[in-house]
Amino acid sequence: MASDATEGAMRDVVYSGIRTSLLSGLFAPGEKLILRQLANDFQVSLTPVREALHRLVIEGVLVQEHSRSVTVPLLSREKIFELLDIRKALEGLAAERAAERITAEEIDHLETIARMVDTARSADDVLTDSKRVAEFQFKLYAASGLPTLLRHIEMLWLQTGPYLRLLHPEYIAKIQQDRPQWRYELCNALRSRDKSSARHIIERDVSEALTYIAMLVKAAAWMRPSP
Repeated sequence: MASDATEGAMRDVVYSGIRTSLLSGLFAPGEKLILRQLANDFQVSLTPVREALHRLVIEGVLVQEHSRSVTVPLLSREKIFELLDIRKALEGLAAERAAERITAEEIDHLETIARMVDTARSADDVLTDSKRVAEFQFKLYAASGLPTLLRHIEMLWLQTGPYLRLLHPEYIAKIQQDRPQWRYELCNALRSRDKSSARHIIERDVSEALTYIAMLVKAAAWMRPSP
């Protein structure tokens, strides 16, 4: 039998892996998480998966139905706008602080990730696109040097991350047409220590993306199956 330490380590690996998947949009809104599938993915028994899911339910990241199945929450339009306001404020602050202290090497890394986003979009690789988008944002926010702020941003992203895939293809196509270089413009603002521009660029990205998602949610609420 596995020791308590080993079981704890496996549980932490599963917990972190599921969180990363939520942040990166690998799970869809309303998706049911299958214990056996997750156990197979992480190559562990059902116990650490069950414990990790229970922890995420307690944290409010996932919801447990009466059938005991665990699912990704569905957000109302009002909830999305609430998260938009909070994310805009916190992520704008993180970008501003990052501009004060980020290193040249960290900016180079951000530009590398930005090119990976471009490559994924050219290949219509939605999953890789979403993963790289999340990676770019959190590398930026980590550069703020404010771990408490970063944890709060992560909790907000755990709620909105599953909606990243809804930005494809219409919203992403529009962004690629209107401002395809915005990540590189952000990197230039960081290099010049332009805190105001860095904050504005991130606030605009958060605001436009979540406004679009809220519009989709509103439209879906009025959809009815064909007779």
